[in-house]
Amino acid sequence: MSGSPFTPRVYQGEQPVPSVPQEASVAPTPPRSSGPDRIGSMMLKAEQYLIVGLMFFLPLFFVPGLPASLGFDKAILAAIVGLSVVVLLALSSLRYTKVATIVPYTLLIFWGFVVVAFLSGFLSGDIQDTLRGSYFEPQTAGFFAIMALVMSVPLVLQRSKVMSLKALLALGASSTIALLYTFVRIFVESNALTLKSFGTVTTSPVGSFNDIAIFAGLTVIISLITLLQLPLKRSLQFGLMALIALGLAIMGVVNFFNLWIVVGFFSILLLVYIFSRDTLFGRIEDEEKSTVSAVVIASTMLVVVVSIVFVVAGDYLGARISDATGVNYLEVRPSMTATIDIARGVYQEDLLLGTGPNKFVDAWRMFKDQAINETIFWNTNFTAGFGFVPTLFVTLGILGGLAILAFHAFYIYSGYRMLLRGNSTDPFWYYFGIVTFVGAVFLWGMSYIYVSGPTILLLASLLTGLSFAAYQALVPAETKTIALVSSRRRGFFLMMLVIVAITAAVGALFTLGKQYVAQAEFTSARTTAKSTEEFEQRTQVAYEQYKDDVFAGSVAQARLLTLRELLAVENPTKEDQDRFVNTARAAVAAAEEAIRLDESNPEAHATLANIFILLSGVGFEDAENRANGKLEDARWRDPQNPSYDMMAAYMAVQLNDSNQAREKIKQALALKNNFSEALFLMAQLDVKDGNIQSAVDTTRQIITLEPNNPTRYYQLGVLLAANKDSDGAIEAYQEALKLDTNYANARYMLALTYLDAKRLEDALRELRIVRESNQENEQLKSLISQLETTGLPTAPTTGLEGSVNEATPNENNGENVTSPSDPNSNLVSPVNTIKEEQADSQPAAQ
Repeated sequence: MSGSPFTPRVYQGEQPVPSVPQEASVAPTPPRSSGPDRIGSMMLKAEQYLIVGLMFFLPLFFVPGLPASLGFDKAILAAIVGLSVVVLLALSSLRYTKVATIVPYTLLIFWGFVVVAFLSGFLSGDIQDTLRGSYFEPQTAGFFAIMALVMSVPLVLQRSKVMSLKALLALGASSTIALLYTFVRIFVESNALTLKSFGTVTTSPVGSFNDIAIFAGLTVIISLITLLQLPLKRSLQFGLMALIALGLAIMGVVNFFNLWIVVGFFSILLLVYIFSRDTLFGRIEDEEKSTVSAVVIASTMLVVVVSIVFVVAGDYLGARISDATGVNYLEVRPSMTATIDIARGVYQEDLLLGTGPNKFVDAWRMFKDQAINETIFWNTNFTAGFGFVPTLFVTLGILGGLAILAFHAFYIYSGYRMLLRGNSTDPFWYYFGIVTFVGAVFLWGMSYIYVSGPTILLLASLLTGLSFAAYQALVPAETKTIALVSSRRRGFFLMMLVIVAITAAVGALFTLGKQYVAQAEFTSARTTAKSTEEFEQRTQVAYEQYKDDVFAGSVAQARLLTLRELLAVENPTKEDQDRFVNTARAAVAAAEEAIRLDESNPEAHATLANIFILLSGVGFEDAENRANGKLEDARWRDPQNPSYDMMAAYMAVQLNDSNQAREKIKQALALKNNFSEALFLMAQLDVKDGNIQSAVDTTRQIITLEPNNPTRYYQLGVLLAANKDSDGAIEAYQEALKLDTNYANARYMLALTYLDAKRLEDALRELRIVRESNQENEQLKSLISQLETTGLPTAPTTGLEGSVNEATPNENNGENVTSPSDPNSNLVSPVNTIKEEQADSQPAAQ
């Protein structure tokens, strides 16, 4: 065999590699024998099979139950495979005196990008969040390092056609399984094959619904290239055509608008190439005109037509498909304009290195436009901007943004050299180079217009690394010979490097494992803990394994809940009082620890403020001042959020200071003038102070200035209901619902007013609608059940019973944000095509 782990010649029957210039000779020097090195050969084969396995399992792998997160599962898999290859390479390098390999400048640039990310993280002031995060988020510097590792290790496939082909076959097999799985759940049975991990059809082992659509688009593109480039049997051609149709069907359900544009553009480009390659590209074809299979033309035309139809009429088709499948999915992201505004704010403080990896959410809180408060996204913490690459310009500054742009520019240039200027015409390597290069370019291109999930980013890195193997074969002059052992001193130095590499790999896997176990314990505690005490204990165990501010903050919140339970005891014993004091001290300590771990997170400051607010109500010394101080700290880190003013208002109500409460409510309304919670509390204060009629007159005057603000009609209805004017309250609530049909609180209060007016059927109708967005509200379910069985309640309602949950975005554990309807704002943009009925209905803005 070859004397290099990067240049294998183990497999019989492989075509010889084109010769290279003498100064770049790849002839290896075996360690101490002229024959093949069997140990080195076995280690090399193990390395290559690890890459093939990663290609197959990356889209499919997950731990049942998702104990940490799907993204963390993918990161762990990639890290284990990548570091295992590194360890094997380190050991096998001891058996060779030299290696011959390419050293892609593109790869070096990406490693430089990783260095910039780590530098930005170290200087951000929040090292743990930027380097590792809570669950190894794809925006962390550590995840970027795994991407670079995954991009590097496929170099072991250089010159091995057999293993390279197996890698592509592995991708084809995993694509077929993943797409069939998604197809069955969408079109056959949505509750089938949940695998204890994927409760809805919009999630899968690949990732989010848009991630599976991108993966389907990649499958379509690779299948078209394969049909064009390889002389396949007719049965295989029809099989690939069926796979293309499968991918298009899934893309149609997801209806990712920009994806249709990209796939449509590529298919049109391929169609033009098919009809012009004998004339425009004759130098890389046989002299005789080639014949193109009808299956190739039909498949390409199918993709072209379907893409154009969805680009032109995606809203209409989306509505029809949604009705047929019952799937309604709309992901939203900050718009490009909003992302640029955030970047502009960040650059005023740190132009070169930005906020730090994984810290977009901090920049979003600080610099978001206040107009976002008029939408349902007013309290949404977006963890990324318009796309993966635009986000890097915020988190890594100009330096990191230019580094990723340089990487992509050099990669495209290397693809041009490989495919159009390469001095090798080997048909397999040419096909392999086209498939891996185009696939990688497609995935990297999507990262400019979408925040791709971990699977897609790792797959982009893996395909990039595989294209480097093709580059070595198609541009052999780039091969370099690297001497490993030329003297005893150098040999000793190599041994030390090997030991360091192995130790670092094992240490990295150990620390990753501890973090994974901690996250798994925390996730399990949230879902299975049967009491607050059990949750607190299990979260404390997770915290001891991995010092995460989220764990510390959760412990503080659990202890705050315990304080409220103790405070509700009517006749507390001495033991209860002592427990209250000890729990209060422990709660404060946990919240302060969360702040110490991440001072930039306003939620930790707000948690500590809530603890002091509770303590102020029972007379703890200086609790009010300390609560106001922590609220100010939270407000400084999240200046556009009105929640902190509302917390201060509730504390003032608790302390019987109506004037202070009204002042804080006004400050909250100055930030969000349609804040139902603030208007509801204001109405309660008016009722309590006996100022109902004055408040009604004032609210009517405001309505003349804000005639399209449904929350003002809601406020008027609450006041009129409290003033026993049921007819006027019903009219006010109906006006609010005309302006916003999704306004759950207005509908709920309308139902209660109907009950006061003895209109049972009308009340039941409205309550059943409210129940659709409040499935977990037991009090609401109980009221509906009572009305359905026993009729009207004996005690009349007052219209001031409380509130229900409005339709809100789903943040999906921070990975993406989905909306129940059209966001209707230029600050956030929908990823999926807005369906007709969604465009017609406006979201509740409460």
